[in-house]
Amino acid sequence: MKKIFSREVIIGITGILAILIIYLLINFFKGINLFKAENHYYVRFSDVCQLVNSSPVFINGYSVGNVRNINYDYANPGNIIVTIEIDERMKVPMGSYATITTHMLGGTDISLVLGNSGNMLTPGDTLAGYPDKGIATVASEKILPAFDKMLPKLDSILGNLNTLLANPSLNNTVDNAAMLTEELKKTTAGINKLIAKDVPAITDRMIKLEDDMLAVSGQLKQIDYKNIASQLENTLRNIEQLTIVLNSKEGTMGLLLNDTALYRNLCTTCEQATALLQNLREEPKRYVHFSIFGRKDKK
Repeated sequence: MKKIFSREVIIGITGILAILIIYLLINFFKGINLFKAENHYYVRFSDVCQLVNSSPVFINGYSVGNVRNINYDYANPGNIIVTIEIDERMKVPMGSYATITTHMLGGTDISLVLGNSGNMLTPGDTLAGYPDKGIATVASEKILPAFDKMLPKLDSILGNLNTLLANPSLNNTVDNAAMLTEELKKTTAGINKLIAKDVPAITDRMIKLEDDMLAVSGQLKQIDYKNIASQLENTLRNIEQLTIVLNSKEGTMGLLLNDTALYRNLCTTCEQATALLQNLREEPKRYVHFSIFGRKDKK
């Protein structure tokens, strides 16, 4: 029987099938579904932030396609045209734009921000693209420069810290702190002992003192302050009247205190009495005659 296919034809068909399978597998791992209908759009970027082919395209965090091609626009220097393919069921309104997000752990993707227009773009139209400063971009632009400025200060702080740790006085300080801690423990124990023994006794005394004060307060309440005040008022009135009498020149006491003539007479009398007593001491025989055997008559 004559063979329908020669060995060469079989080998050729097998090679074509292998190449086709490899192509399908490569596109599958790239995220490209050749059996799924998709629409393509162009996005114009000034910086693609290391975007690569097969990077995913998201709308509100949901994957709707991927990047198919990236080309530099030599006709308009400074612009890069990115071709994206998205599910044909996804309609893109006018006013939509795309952003590139850079992730902290590496990798970039495109996010489509849909517009609010009721008119839709036609597949093959061009959208505006803007780089979105993700965490990695913010870190490289702000955090890393600030960290670079901090490095000299950190180096100086570490040097000072090493110097401090190498200082022998630090060990002495630690030892003193340990001793102080031990003393504080002893003091705390003494305070606890004092609180356990003396504080209850002091509390009992305070309670007793409070009771005594309450008793004294009760006794003070029983005092007739109104009667005492009345008696004091009468006493002060009598003292006032006595003072008036003493200051006046009427009556014995008033004359005695205010009459200068009487004062002079009393002074004169005192002086005469003093002179008489002096003379009596000097010449007692002039005033007193005394004899044991009786009086002897003088011729």
